[in-house]
Amino acid sequence: MSNYRKDNASAPSLLISAHCSTIQRKAKTLDVQELSSILDDLVRELNVSTIRLDTYLNSLNKIVRLLNSSFPPKLAQIPSHYFFIMVRNTIRNFLLQLAATKKLNPDEVYVLRNCALFIHHFIEKISDVSKVLHWIVDATFVDSLGNILGRIKKVSKKKQNTQAVKQIARLLNIFCLIQERLPVDLHHSLFIRLLQPTIDCLTSSTYLKLFENLQANADSLAEIEKLYLIKCPYFLTTYAGPSIVEAIEQVLDVMLPRYVSILDKHVQTIKQWKRPMMRAMHNLIITIIYAEGFFGTYTKTDTFQQLIKHLLTILDQPTLIQRIQPNSNNVETLLIDAVLVVFSVLVYESNALDFIKKCKPIEIFRNLMKVSHETIPLNAQMMLAYTINDRDMKTSQDDLVRLLSTTFNLLKKTIDKQQQEVNLNANVKQENIERNIIQLLETLKGLSQYEQIQEEIFKQNMTLFLIESYKKLDGLSRQVLLECLWKLSFNEQLAQQIREQNEFIQLLTNLPKPAQDVAPQNALRRSTSYSSRRNSMSASFVEATNHEIQKVAEGILWKVIKGR
Repeated sequence: MSNYRKDNASAPSLLISAHCSTIQRKAKTLDVQELSSILDDLVRELNVSTIRLDTYLNSLNKIVRLLNSSFPPKLAQIPSHYFFIMVRNTIRNFLLQLAATKKLNPDEVYVLRNCALFIHHFIEKISDVSKVLHWIVDATFVDSLGNILGRIKKVSKKKQNTQAVKQIARLLNIFCLIQERLPVDLHHSLFIRLLQPTIDCLTSSTYLKLFENLQANADSLAEIEKLYLIKCPYFLTTYAGPSIVEAIEQVLDVMLPRYVSILDKHVQTIKQWKRPMMRAMHNLIITIIYAEGFFGTYTKTDTFQQLIKHLLTILDQPTLIQRIQPNSNNVETLLIDAVLVVFSVLVYESNALDFIKKCKPIEIFRNLMKVSHETIPLNAQMMLAYTINDRDMKTSQDDLVRLLSTTFNLLKKTIDKQQQEVNLNANVKQENIERNIIQLLETLKGLSQYEQIQEEIFKQNMTLFLIESYKKLDGLSRQVLLECLWKLSFNEQLAQQIREQNEFIQLLTNLPKPAQDVAPQNALRRSTSYSSRRNSMSASFVEATNHEIQKVAEGILWKVIKGR
């Protein structure tokens, strides 16, 4: 690749060369003050060099190439330095040029690549992405990326733009990484300028054509395929700003039949799938998860039922299951995990659940319960609990009792672990622990509908443990725990056990009343995997959850006291 050097006049100044040499020698030992001082000098020299564009670009390119290869650790501590703005503006100008002329020469693409790579490295290394918002979400910068996404079909038609398309995908990925790590209450409208261009790509005929033409045994994805099939879904599923509802409805309406069309073709060759196809499928699946709570009347259609059949086929594929790894995020593991999350979402859609039961997937879920992984067996257990029918109960009662005992014991251990982690202030693990607790409670709730299981719960005094755990949980896990107790309260023996717990009854009676204007839709977004579930951290979600807790508490009180 070119070094962006045409003549001596375009060469970096002696000062820039000297500072680059210093950074290269002392990258790991530079302190914040020295590094900041060096960047100050570099900015001044770059501003002088703007008189001649090729000199400016060559100088900037030399600096960002060096920073990419010898990233000074202290750089992450000065995210507000004007140097970042200079790099951002250079990227923006290239995007504007590409949108206007549909071309960049190889040298320009090389500088664009190094600048985009520098920002990407920086975002990956910085601990608090909110510290870059003041310059990364500049309206002209975001608009330039959104504008080029809107013209990407025309831009990508020219073969010489392949590397430019790669950089556009990298830039979109930068915003995905920020959205994924940024607290929901800070999203606001920061990224909305990219939402519609991304949706336009996802709902375009180009997306469908690229996916349908993708070969099952392809060894790699073309740059345009990576943009449409990987990065655009990634952006959508990390987006947590306004217009989520509109975005999901827009995508679902267009893409649900297209997703089925894609699966119709590619499921036939599932045994031949290589990593590129599985990556594309995984990103298709997570957009379905993202639409949780919005399926509505879709679940009654033949199209949706066909989607369920295809997803079950994926779960029943030995070549994928055999490659599941316990401590790895290899693509087979991610794909199976994502498909199971779709099913864990669909248990709240009565029409979908009824159809899943008709497909008799019990053996599929049983097989997945045996794999060595953290979340896959938990989701499989939950699905088994929800899909087993009365006929299966007669032949599988012993298995279900074992599942009940396993679930109960795991729940006790996980809640104990959560308390220990809180005491150790190990916040990183809390999200995973919370997710596991919810999945175990969901499994218990699913099992609780069967009379034989209710008898076993009474025999093992499990109800009292759930009541004791009430104070240890909060948020969505507390909600699901109460939902489980509500189900159990329809058994008179278990209702009597609940009734006798005066302190618990008093706690439910004295729950504060939540706001009355809570949007019920918020409460539906309850799956605990993938980035869209980060909405559980938002104030609106918390409020909706409290509303649901109050509602379930009232149901329990009515059943065990008033409904006697």
